[in-house]
Amino acid sequence: MQAVSDLATLSLALLVLCAGTPMRPLLAQCPDGSPPPCARAAARPAIQPTSLAVLYFENASRDTTDAYLADGLTEEIISRLSEVGRLQVKSRYQVRRYRTDATDNVADIGRQLAVARIVTGSVRRAGNRLRVTAEMVRTATGDVVWSERYDRADTDVLSLQEDLASAVATAVTGRLLPAEREVLAAQPTRNPAAYDAYLLGRFYWNKRTAADLVAAAAHFEQAIRADSNYAQAWSGLADAYVLFLPSEYDVPGINPDSILTLAEHAARRALALAPQLGEAYASLGEILEYRLQWVDARAAFERGVALSPLYPTAHLWYGYDLMVWNRWDDAVREMERAKQLDPVSVVTTVSLTAAYDGAERAPEADAMLEQARLLAPDHPLVLYFASVHDLYRGEYERLAGDFARLARVTGTDSAAAADIERRLRDPAQRNAALRETVDRPGRVSWHALVYRAMDGDERMIQYLSEQVADPKRTDVVSLMVCGCLGSRLLADPRMRAVLARFGFPQP
Repeated sequence: MQAVSDLATLSLALLVLCAGTPMRPLLAQCPDGSPPPCARAAARPAIQPTSLAVLYFENASRDTTDAYLADGLTEEIISRLSEVGRLQVKSRYQVRRYRTDATDNVADIGRQLAVARIVTGSVRRAGNRLRVTAEMVRTATGDVVWSERYDRADTDVLSLQEDLASAVATAVTGRLLPAEREVLAAQPTRNPAAYDAYLLGRFYWNKRTAADLVAAAAHFEQAIRADSNYAQAWSGLADAYVLFLPSEYDVPGINPDSILTLAEHAARRALALAPQLGEAYASLGEILEYRLQWVDARAAFERGVALSPLYPTAHLWYGYDLMVWNRWDDAVREMERAKQLDPVSVVTTVSLTAAYDGAERAPEADAMLEQARLLAPDHPLVLYFASVHDLYRGEYERLAGDFARLARVTGTDSAAAADIERRLRDPAQRNAALRETVDRPGRVSWHALVYRAMDGDERMIQYLSEQVADPKRTDVVSLMVCGCLGSRLLADPRMRAVLARFGFPQP
């Protein structure tokens, strides 16, 4: 984002209406759009000479599915360079937006990111060979200060990462210290096949559809078969399994108890191998929520955020947890932090919509949902959260459109969906249409909101109380952490009584 100008200017127009008439000021806006008096602009921080950003490498392969390799190579180089204390490296989340807002103006990117150098590159796979090109540009002048080309077998990708990261760090620092060389040479796995499978797992996990989550789990399992001591792969597997549980992902054929057992085993195995892996603590926190171990879950989230403060998912999931505790200001702050770390994440954007809704901050919720629609208008998760938002707010005209679009995207019976859409637009038939969505098997969160829309809080609480005894209680837990209930209802003694039946501590 463009830095605020060093000088805040204020223009004052004086108009003489006629002779003898006193002059009166017409107040202009400040640079930030507010009325005067203007706040003094914050000074732009000086750009550190050892600061740099590694932009996502271009996938130059003929096969577009090799995009995961270019992404993974970029992220691993960023991760390694970040371990060198003398360097100030922008996180992968901070540079991710330049994949969609591409520009050839390196100076502009440098000013936006406040870095002295930018690294760009490309990855091409041809058969079993990899060709990687990279160059470093000084942002102040646009001069290329370092470039290199690597031709390797694709089984040498791990050593390629080490060589590339070391070359970049040397180009900035001049000479690496022994401890820095050791950090850059560290490998989470020495098995190229395990690493490749892990990259594919993360690639699919980030897509967040049911089919992609199943594919992600399969690739993480493949990575573990290749290297059973690969902590990040175990953590990735826990992440994939735990996302089988929330109803909005609609992963079919799930046995919640079995999936929870597998997920917890994977998270604890990751922590046994790497006790300081914040990602695994975040996964464990999510799992413990479904185990109804609320206090332990909160502790795991807090540990995950402390160990990996730049990991957006830890802040995101901790934010959901804080919703249940009715700590809405804290929940919003954690999710906003996740959004700052990863501005183009669809998942974070729609989640922040739910947090703003629950905190009764309607304007922010509307704005965030519009961002999500722009980022991925046809993503099932966006359309689901949009439908929940519409129902929560009683915006039935938009609900009809979002419901129909979600049905088309997910392949639901188009004729039935079109009929429900038509009746949702008719106030006289609206409740009947809503009731029909409840009669179908589906999400507890959706059904609860429908009851609330038709018959008020009392009926919703009654419904949830009935669901507590349901063996598929993970779906109900999903409701508790979705922000759908809102601060007012979560403070209702009747709702607290329902939560108590889930073993939730009373305030």
